[in-house]
Amino acid sequence: MGSATRLKLARLPIPGVIRNSLRGRLLTASALVLTAFVALTAYALDQAFRSSLLTAEEEKLKGLVYALLGSAAPREDGELSIALDAVPDPRLRQPLSGLDAALFDERGHAVWSSAAFLDLPAPALTEVGQWQFERLTNPDVFSLSFGLRWIDLARDPRRYNIVVLETTKGYREQMSIFRRTLWGWLGGTAMALTATLLFLQRWSLAPLLRLGRELQEIEAGMQDEIAGHYPDEIRPLTHDLNAMIVNERNQQLRYRNALGDLAHTLKTPLAVLSGMSQERGFASPQREQLQEQVTRMQRIVDHQLRRAAAAGTRTLSKPLRVRPLIEKISGALTKVYADKNPHFDLQLTPNLKLRADQGDLYELIGNLLDNAVKYGNGQVRVSSRLADNRCSLVVEDNGPGFPENPELLLQRGVRADDQTPGQGIGLAAVSELVKAYEGQLDLGRSEALGGGKVTATLPLR
Repeated sequence: MGSATRLKLARLPIPGVIRNSLRGRLLTASALVLTAFVALTAYALDQAFRSSLLTAEEEKLKGLVYALLGSAAPREDGELSIALDAVPDPRLRQPLSGLDAALFDERGHAVWSSAAFLDLPAPALTEVGQWQFERLTNPDVFSLSFGLRWIDLARDPRRYNIVVLETTKGYREQMSIFRRTLWGWLGGTAMALTATLLFLQRWSLAPLLRLGRELQEIEAGMQDEIAGHYPDEIRPLTHDLNAMIVNERNQQLRYRNALGDLAHTLKTPLAVLSGMSQERGFASPQREQLQEQVTRMQRIVDHQLRRAAAAGTRTLSKPLRVRPLIEKISGALTKVYADKNPHFDLQLTPNLKLRADQGDLYELIGNLLDNAVKYGNGQVRVSSRLADNRCSLVVEDNGPGFPENPELLLQRGVRADDQTPGQGIGLAAVSELVKAYEGQLDLGRSEALGGGKVTATLPLR
């Protein structure tokens, strides 16, 4: 197949459902092949039967011509004639029977004819010894003519043309019956083949469907690896998938263990520095400054360890329900900020689930809700939108909102309010988490509550 042909095929308007489905592709290809096969078979059989009927009709009329010539005899004037009583087919003696015959001389004059042939025009003269079989349209009849030369006793040769006509009614009835029978059998055969193809397709794709179900069970945490027996063509894929799952889990485990060891290693130096800040040899301002820096270092280290341990986008991870997690965080923040008496309005998509690590979601949603309560005036709205296989979590508050150039707040250490305690790493951590999941974080103003609005868009898969 040339490049131009491939380009034309690539531009065909194939529906997305068919283009992205093996079953749709196989069904479409099978339907096209089966339709072409049935159409070509029907055409070939129809042409073969039609040719057979025409041949049989010609042979029948030839036999009638021979019989008429066998009954021919010269009259007193020397012209050839056929006695009606001697004709082999009685229909020639019956008007409107559908069978007519006539004998023409070389000038085109009828010297003999059956009952109804006189109403028809004389045909063209046929060469001696030649047959001419054709189908006329007006009237719709088969015509067979034969040219001959008759030599009487006086050896005066005369040229004649014998013509036999038969209506096509019988031919058309036989073709109609044959076509009904043909399409009936072909239709039944096509239905049987379609059912067979559907069965074979389902049987052939069963291993892939079973593999898909196993992957779903792994995502749901119901099994740890692909355990089914698969055909030789799919077995390398299942082996590689199992290896990928094991490697990913081992890598994540080693990564988090290393981070845990790092955390324990850093705790001792920080504890020493914290103890040194309590010694009396330090002046009070220096002691407070050292304690503040140690505390800040401890918080930054804790955050960096949590951030580094973020799972990010992982394959075959179990989806988590979002609403219970938000309700748990909002309940905790209600107690922490009891003086502000915060009210949370949850407008979430029913049964919303995200495929993400639970710790990552706690970190992301916890920072957003904490900022909304900390910098707002008690009203927090959490909503969600689904579009293009992505989920947008929107957190709004009724506070003063973000300053100009809110994108600067996504940089680590930049704060919108220097009067409120904090390290200025909340939104930056959220931004890094969202990027780890190949998502997007947008800051803006809430039209409903008038304060800040943060939109975290994450892929559903």
